[in-house]
Amino acid sequence: MAIPQRFSLVTLGVADVDAATAFYRRLGWRQSTHSGDGITFLATPGPIIALWTSPELAVDGGLASEADAPSAPPFRGISLSINFDSRDEVDAALSDWAAAGGEVSKPAEETDWGGYSGYGRDPDGNLWEFAHNPFWPLDERGMPQLDGGEVD
Repeated sequence: MAIPQRFSLVTLGVADVDAATAFYRRLGWRQSTHSGDGITFLATPGPIIALWTSPELAVDGGLASEADAPSAPPFRGISLSINFDSRDEVDAALSDWAAAGGEVSKPAEETDWGGYSGYGRDPDGNLWEFAHNPFWPLDERGMPQLDGGEVD
């Protein structure tokens, strides 16, 4: 198969790139110098996060013409997740999220799979999970490490 098992960039459709950029900067995230007029790139230890208007993203993806490109829907059927080393770190992150102007859509709680998880929405409705999974240790970059086993 010619498609590698990875992804390198997540583009979030937003209503206002400048406002969205300001929100993520309030979280302490650094904007890349590769950002340009109408698009922001945020470097992370994993995939790059791009902020681009929802209508432009819909047109670029061939989903709409410029005349009928939708604005950001309330829920896109996807969430992004950040894993933490502890429950206390999850609670602190959700608190910082709210202080920066995000919404805590579900306070953190124990999960049925043995972890601890809560959710927040950014000002454009993009859903983020904040989780502690005691079964997935984090590497030096903060990325979860699976056991290496694969199911064929």
